[in-house]
Amino acid sequence: MNVRGFFESARFCSLLVICPVLLAVVLTGCEKNSEIKVYRVSKAPLEESASQQQDALPTNTAAPRMPGGLSPAAETAIVTPPNWEPQPLSQMRQASFLVKGDNGAVADISFVSLGTGAGSVLDNVNRWLDQLGQPPITEEKLGETAQRLRTSLGDIIVVDLAGLPKNADPARDGRIVAAMLSTADSSLFFKMRGNADLTEAQKGDFIKWVAAVCNAQTETRSSQMAAMPTEEAAATRIKWETPEGWTEVPPSSMRYASFSASAENGDKIDISVVTFAGEGGSDPDNVNRWRGQIGLPPLDANAVASQITAVKTVDATFSTTDIVGAKARTIAAWTHHDGRVWFFKATGPSAAVEKEKPKFVKFIESVRF
Repeated sequence: MNVRGFFESARFCSLLVICPVLLAVVLTGCEKNSEIKVYRVSKAPLEESASQQQDALPTNTAAPRMPGGLSPAAETAIVTPPNWEPQPLSQMRQASFLVKGDNGAVADISFVSLGTGAGSVLDNVNRWLDQLGQPPITEEKLGETAQRLRTSLGDIIVVDLAGLPKNADPARDGRIVAAMLSTADSSLFFKMRGNADLTEAQKGDFIKWVAAVCNAQTETRSSQMAAMPTEEAAATRIKWETPEGWTEVPPSSMRYASFSASAENGDKIDISVVTFAGEGGSDPDNVNRWRGQIGLPPLDANAVASQITAVKTVDATFSTTDIVGAKARTIAAWTHHDGRVWFFKATGPSAAVEKEKPKFVKFIESVRF
């Protein structure tokens, strides 16, 4: 089967899957002590029954553009609790979930990465208190109630805030559990807001997830540095013809090459080329991670295999897939050569990707090693 034949037929459908980590101590509410409490995190499965995911391999596509150097949460395989329903991402959110409880109770969970000028911990805590209809607190009060969680990325400040705004629905509001971490070039915000009882019930899993995301970032960065070849070495391994209308953009530490294409209505398509030493993870892990990035649930290994087609070009044999979500679409091709795996991906609004697909096919056909 040729590349065009595959991309005319293969369709797909995800969950931001997240890497397991278990806290040695689960935080318990806001206790009044004279100093911030400290907890250490050890790595272990979040759920005993969850299948192991490859947490060292980042995905090969960018999340919405964010300031700072943190790899998006969507780029690391991390297992979330089964009752966390993935929600569409926005330009702000790098992860988004909805949890449902009894009697219509819900809680919204999000992860946002901003620049270093995102305000102090106290500023953000008082902003969240205002959202709950509560008065601001002082730095001293914050020190009495905040909790500290140690991860390999740094110390996370965790706060648990309660209050019901005027005329608010108690099934959907009443409590915020939030976690904050500042790195050299970014400010990370993890937040769970919703029904007070449901938020309390989900607090342990929420904090495990926060720790998992942060721990996975350092593992991802280490594997990226080990996996990426030097520019000079990689340049001798592969070449291609860049389609007309594609604009090359600077590659990141994760990408070997990046391109951008624009539809007539202004929609953007992101095209990436990524390479890693070794096998680069299993097909189910990679495909389900890509599915998660466009809001689709994961598939089991057999279902994934049925959606992958082998395609021969002049110089290589590619595995290919076409993943179609409600609003977004990803087409991907990957191949192994000389001890490395190469991933080629295009992601964007469904209609724009469909129109750009012939150029992506020609791009894959032009690859030479």
